[in-house]
Amino acid sequence: MLGGELKNFVSTLRVLVDEAKLTVGPDGITSRAVDPANVAMYDLELSAAAFESYESSDGLLGVNLERFESVLKLAKKDDLVQVSFDTSTYKLLIVIDGVEFTMACIDPDSIRQEPEIPEMELPINLTVEGSQISRAVKAADMVSDHIGFRCVEADETVFIEAEGDTDDVSLRLIADEYESLDAADGRALFSLDYIKNISKKLPKTEDVTLTFGDQFPMLVDYEIADGECSVAAMVAPRIET
Repeated sequence: MLGGELKNFVSTLRVLVDEAKLTVGPDGITSRAVDPANVAMYDLELSAAAFESYESSDGLLGVNLERFESVLKLAKKDDLVQVSFDTSTYKLLIVIDGVEFTMACIDPDSIRQEPEIPEMELPINLTVEGSQISRAVKAADMVSDHIGFRCVEADETVFIEAEGDTDDVSLRLIADEYESLDAADGRALFSLDYIKNISKKLPKTEDVTLTFGDQFPMLVDYEIADGECSVAAMVAPRIET
């Protein structure tokens, strides 16, 4: 697999956790992780088609993401990275441009159990270029430690906004500025730290879908690795009184 794409997969999980379970199988690799405070969760599905060559039976690996990410720093964006698993030693063999690393895996049972994704009917569905979200988050970070997402159904408009002690900021998204919108009246407030960390991994020039409702969690969906890896993030809201 290309170094840049594998780095992106690992660094996305690293936004929330230092260790993760990787479920491997013939069709690819999946991983689900939740942060220690139970505020945010990632669910990633990396297709076998993302690799130059891929072969795997069903299995579950525990991986130190911090260590894995450090090893991958030696790979350039277009370097091919070879990863294999030795079942006798329970170690990963990582080959980058002729350099071989062996990295011990972690007992999956020692890693926090991943949660189930709850069933939710969220009425607002916005698809917009990732750079728009990143721009709004950067502006919000100047005035507050919270960020709100608000939809006005009658105007088919979404506002991404923040209110500080003295200053406010708002990004207004109208029809010409998003790809699609299923509109409903609603507003949800989130901790900016979590949204900011998630926004750092968003593809800037590709579509990102936000699904939310009035004081409900928000789902953030997008693709990486030329569409061969789906990423879903979920963030719990801060309930307003």
